[in-house]
Amino acid sequence: MCDLSDLNAITKANYLCNALGLDTISAGASICLRHGMLEKGALDKDQTGGIEINWGDAHLVIDLVEKIAYRQGVGDLLAEGTRLMAQRLGKGSEHYAMNVKGLELPAYDPRAAKICGLGYVTANRGGDHITGYVQGPDFH
Repeated sequence: MCDLSDLNAITKANYLCNALGLDTISAGASICLRHGMLEKGALDKDQTGGIEINWGDAHLVIDLVEKIAYRQGVGDLLAEGTRLMAQRLGKGSEHYAMNVKGLELPAYDPRAAKICGLGYVTANRGGDHITGYVQGPDFH
């Protein structure tokens, strides 16, 4: 979601999320929303400690994972998840905070895989890729 292509950085960010008790999907979605809201003007550099957008910046993503875990600087906002983050930001950012019942969506987009959308809506936790996952037909 953050346009990373460096597999070592992705592995490190995943490891840090697990070691620091963060959900990888929620952390990635929150960082992605941060980037998008900077782009759209709902968030400014003052609110992010002067950090630019930097899509694809592996070092930035790793830094933001640590900021989320320790609620440092902009990490305090990102730690809330996309729904609460968007509510605090306003300015139309709620439109971009993809979640079901406050839980960010995994890689299965319900607009393309309707059966996944049904699973998200009926899961007790929302956009959950474990309890809300419904095995559908094989997509090619």
